[in-house]
Order: sequence, then structure tokens, then C-alpha cells
Amino acid sequence: MIDEMRSSFGMPLRLAMHSDTGRVRTNNEDSHGHAWLPDGSLFVVVADGMGGHEAGEVASGLAVQVLEEVVSRDAVSDPRERLYHGLLEANEAILQEGRASGTRGMGTTTVAAILKGPEVHIGLVGDSRLYHIRRGHLIWRTLDHTRVQMLVDHGEIPEDDARHHPDAGMLTRALGHSRMADGRPLVPDVLAEPLHIEGADALVMCSDGLHDLLEDWEIGQVVAGREPLDAAQELVRLACERGGHDNVTVAVVVAGDRAGEYDADWSPPSWEPSEVQVEQTYDEIPLGEITAAAEAAPSAGGRSKTPLMLGIAAMGGFAVVAVVLAAIALVIALVFWAWST
Repeated sequence: MIDEMRSSFGMPLRLAMHSDTGRVRTNNEDSHGHAWLPDGSLFVVVADGMGGHEAGEVASGLAVQVLEEVVSRDAVSDPRERLYHGLLEANEAILQEGRASGTRGMGTTTVAAILKGPEVHIGLVGDSRLYHIRRGHLIWRTLDHTRVQMLVDHGEIPEDDARHHPDAGMLTRALGHSRMADGRPLVPDVLAEPLHIEGADALVMCSDGLHDLLEDWEIGQVVAGREPLDAAQELVRLACERGGHDNVTVAVVVAGDRAGEYDADWSPPSWEPSEVQVEQTYDEIPLGEITAAAEAAPSAGGRSKTPLMLGIAAMGGFAVVAVVLAAIALVIALVFWAWST
């Protein structure tokens, strides 16, 4: 268990982390880590390994180790770039270990964050989650890389049916797998814009061993009014009490000494996932253009407060050339047709 508090860019941040094997598994394949970076930022990561005894544990441990090394390498560079490349380097390290050890099926989900005081930069691969809690209510959370989440996004099933769907837990991307479910090379999700936290706000980062068994609103109410370690322990206890069918790992970060009390009369901004994703990655556009792309994206209802996520890879160079040539050919054909008539 971890319980630490420091100041980051003028904001006090208190961190607690707790992990449990659960009530069914015999070993814990989850890993977690944190580091206070040289510039005063706080790095936190939770990884949920898969691939059987030892293999999953190795994969999640490598993800935590490599990510910490990358984000600590150059504390003055853009946090989004460090998270993005850290996840890619972790993926390659796991692939190499799998080839060397003969455990090619091992992998891990990972959610990581860099907190620069009130700014929270987030990277994600898989279905480990980050929740933003204010006054005991959900403000925002990451979206899972699962087949069920895709069905929800496409309107094929309602959100309420997702938890008990037969495909629940079927991942569409994970570290340790060179390609995603649609065949494209693995691309991490990194928030184009940071979350912004206020005093007494809480962040909860967890493996699916927690959110499989607790509703989003329950997580918010458990955290409300508690110190981070107390909140992390209570969340793990509840998951184990409800069956603990998987390993359970929880990290709680509070802006201050304890999370704000639950306020039943306060109405948080409505939370809905953004309909628009930036169709480019860090390798394809300058970081400065990401903000402009996010600001230009339309919003509906309460969605303007939902940060956009990077994820869908843009067309490669050959595809762009093909489109340009096709457009030129079309123009020539139209000119020839107009001349001949």
C-alpha cells in the first residue's frame, strides 16, 4: 500500500494505491507504479496483465517499468508525447519479451496519467479506467477498448446492457499485441487536452477487477469524503466482497488531503463520450495542432466538457498520394467531357 502527499505546481496532491489478488485467482497479474518527476509532476500507472500464470504479471510489470522510464526521461517535453511514446515502447518491450520467453500471448491493459498540478494528461490502452470524481459524482471517465464499448458507441446496444453482454471484457487493443482488432497497428489513446481538477477533486485509476463489480456512481460515492488510502481500501474491499473474481488494483489521487463530501443537491455536467475523434496521431501532426483540432470539433448537449481522445490512425503516405492522383484524374476527365460536348 502507498500513501504519499506532495505539492505539484502549487497544488497539493495526495496519492494512495492498493492491490489485491481477489477471491478467485491464485496470483496477482496487476501491476501499479508512481513517480514524482523532476519538474514536480506526478506520474501514476495501473496495468492489468493477461496471459496466464507469470506471463500476465511480467507484461504488466514491463508496462509500468518502461512507462516510468520514458516519462522520466525528459520532464520538460510535452506529457502527451511522453505518454504516447511510452505506451508504444512498453508494447515493443512486451512483444520482445514474449518472443524471447515463448509466451507470445501475454499482454496487458494500461492506464497512465501525468499530473502537473491541476492538469491531468492521460494515456490508455485496454479497459483499465480513470475516473474524475467531484463532490461524489462522476465528471468524466475513460472509454474502454472493448467490443462492447464499440457496440455502445455505434448505438447497437444501450449503455445499461454493456456490463452483462456476452462480449463484455473482449478487448480490441492491448499492450503486447502488435495490431488492434481491426487489423491496424496498435495506437495508444492519449487525451488531446488535459483534464482539469479542482481542490477536493479525486481521480480513481483501476483495473477491471473493480469496475466489473461496482457501478460508476458507486465508485464516486465511496470516494466522497474519504482520504485516498481509506477510499482505495474500501473500493478493493467492496469488489472482493462481491465475488472478487479478478485481481483488483486501485489508485486514488486527491487534490488536497481528502475528497470532497458527497453533495446530493449538486448536479455535475452531463457525461457523454465525444462523437468526434482526432484522426491523426503524434507521429503525423505537430502537437500544437492537436489543440486546434480539439477546439474545432463540434459538440452536442453536455459533450463540450468531454476531452477528445487520440486514437484512429490517419491515412499513410501512399493512400494520400492515391487520393490526390484520383482527384487529378477526375478533373481531367471532367475537362475532357466538357470539351467534347
